[in-house]
Amino acid sequence: MAISDETLRAMIRDFHGFEISDDEMELVRPAIESYLAEVEKLRDLDLSGVMSSRLLRASEDTASHPKNGGES
Repeated sequence: MAISDETLRAMIRDFHGFEISDDEMELVRPAIESYLAEVEKLRDLDLSGVMSSRLLRASEDTASHPKNGGES
């Protein structure tokens, strides 16, 4: 997924960043492309066998924990 220099400049501007020259853009372009490649790898991960952490809830009642003498 390539991002044009114009889009990058617009993103920087939208987030109240600083202006960068064409030479500076050439210097940061490899890092941006590497970052985008890693994001694409994350998108391709098969997480169908992984339980969502949003479904897990920690017990608020520590007194009932077996280590604290309570029941589980």
